[in-house]
Amino acid sequence: MTQRGAAPEIVIQTRHLNKYFGDRHVLKDINFTVAKQEVVALIGPSGSGKSTLLRCLNGLETYQSGEILILGHYLPPVPTPQQLRVIRRDVGMVFQNFNLFPHMTVLQNIIEAPILVRKLPRRAAIEMAESLLTKVGLLDKRDAYPRQLSGGQQQRVAIARALAMQPEILLFDEPTSALDPELVGDVLAVMRQLAEEAMTMVVVTHEMQFAREVSCRVVFLADGQIIEEGSPQELFRRPQQERTRLFLERVLVRH
Repeated sequence: MTQRGAAPEIVIQTRHLNKYFGDRHVLKDINFTVAKQEVVALIGPSGSGKSTLLRCLNGLETYQSGEILILGHYLPPVPTPQQLRVIRRDVGMVFQNFNLFPHMTVLQNIIEAPILVRKLPRRAAIEMAESLLTKVGLLDKRDAYPRQLSGGQQQRVAIARALAMQPEILLFDEPTSALDPELVGDVLAVMRQLAEEAMTMVVVTHEMQFAREVSCRVVFLADGQIIEEGSPQELFRRPQQERTRLFLERVLVRH
């Protein structure tokens, strides 16, 4: 844990980050930091740039100008395969649509990357996978295939798969938006547990209760810009910007 009074260790930093899709300016001069063990929720309307920012942090999207630093490593606008490998060894990502390999069992999905990338012996990888499946409440599904699981179960397997690489940072791109409402709670419970265990997390989410209760800081984006950021208490109770207030009024009525 960070010592009392010590400056927080910054593990993610963007400086004047700009991203275009053709003529469309989707990230506009983004200055963004994440400290070690911090949980940051990215909220905002659809099309505001939240997922694009997350994908830039993992090298899934190139960018046109600015700078990205991840765990002290510079991630250039168009990274090489080697630069991507360095980043992705320590930065895990959980996607909206699970992205499990359909031809592999749950266990095989989890052990594949640790064996290939981290060169973990197969027996050790299996032991770790079983431990992670226990953590997400799915050990009994170790030999099932993704098609045999509910969406919520697939997403919990996807989280276990990301954790199997022993990342220092986890990025979540709307991890519950593809789930039926009754399945959301199990996934959020796993994420809440990770937060309690001091995992560094950046979460793009529409789950306002999660953002309010679990995150250390909430960042509101709209039209490709960071409009406002602060603690959940500050941002939800006393938003400083009119754009933030209007967004929260709309989404909190639905929640």
